[in-house]
Order: sequence, then C-alpha cells, then structure tokens
Amino acid sequence: MESFFDREETLYDLLKLHSGDYMEDSIADVKISYETEEVVNFAMEKRIKAFEEFNEQAGIHLYIEGEITAESFDPMNIIPLEDRLLHKSFIKVRMNNQDYLIHQPVIAHVGNGMKYINKLHLILGNKPIENSDSLTIEGVGEIKGRYKKQEHIWHVFIPSNVILNDQVLKLDK
Repeated sequence: MESFFDREETLYDLLKLHSGDYMEDSIADVKISYETEEVVNFAMEKRIKAFEEFNEQAGIHLYIEGEITAESFDPMNIIPLEDRLLHKSFIKVRMNNQDYLIHQPVIAHVGNGMKYINKLHLILGNKPIENSDSLTIEGVGEIKGRYKKQEHIWHVFIPSNVILNDQVLKLDK
C-alpha cells in the first residue's frame, strides 16, 4: 500500500492529478432541462407578481431615502428581486442614529448587500403628521428629514452624517 506521508504534493495536487483539469469542462457544456427552466421562470414570475401587488395597493406610498441600515428582519419572509427586497412581515432599521421597527410589508432598495439600504417604500393607511423638520408615521415614529408630497406619494430625505475631526456633521441632501 502506497503512503502519501512521504510525498511533497498537497492533497489538492493529488486530486487534480487523478481527476484532470475541471476547468476544461465549461459551464456552457452543462445542459439545462426544460423543466428546470420552467421552475426558474415560475419563481421569477411569482416574485415579480408580489412586487406588482405591493405597488398596486391603495394608500399613501411613502419613500424614505438616505443612509439606512437594516438591524434585523425575518429572512424567511423576504422576496428578492434585483436590487430590491420585499420584507413581508417586518424590518428594523437604523436612520438618523435611531432604530425604527416597521411592522408591515416594506420594499428595501439595497446597494451593497442586504444590510445597506438607500430607500424604503412603505404604504400607509393614514397620512403622516407633518412637522417642520420631520414626519411622524403611525406605528413607526418620527423620522427627521426634508419631505415633499404629491397627492398619494410622499418622500422623506434623511440627512447624511459626515465625520470631520471626530465631530458628526449633518448634511442636508
């Protein structure tokens, strides 16, 4: 019986030697069955339909834009589509150094991974309360920032934080 303890090759070298170069077999050579394509298409159509149904809901469509960080969410109740995540049950986010629990369906527009959000889309049953520098949203809380409204579409722009010489400065976008 041959001993491998006296050899200088690594386990990877030995496996490569005996199995050949796996890179020669291109992924383009893999045949995808019709059934597999149907399953993928069905899943994509279901995701698209969930986003369409969300966007077609009646109410005030509120968009919160700025630096938003996801603190916690229910990973089993998220529908991903491109750069958006439909959180079907809840999401806890951090904005303006404050945590907010949004206990309703919400679409998060993400940039780099699931944690960093640049826009949230909520649908509200009641109008937010307008303050001079914020909106108070029933069930969510007061969100500081500039806002504008156009009939049933509202936007809140959260100011960005910039650290300069160990001091946090608020920049208004």
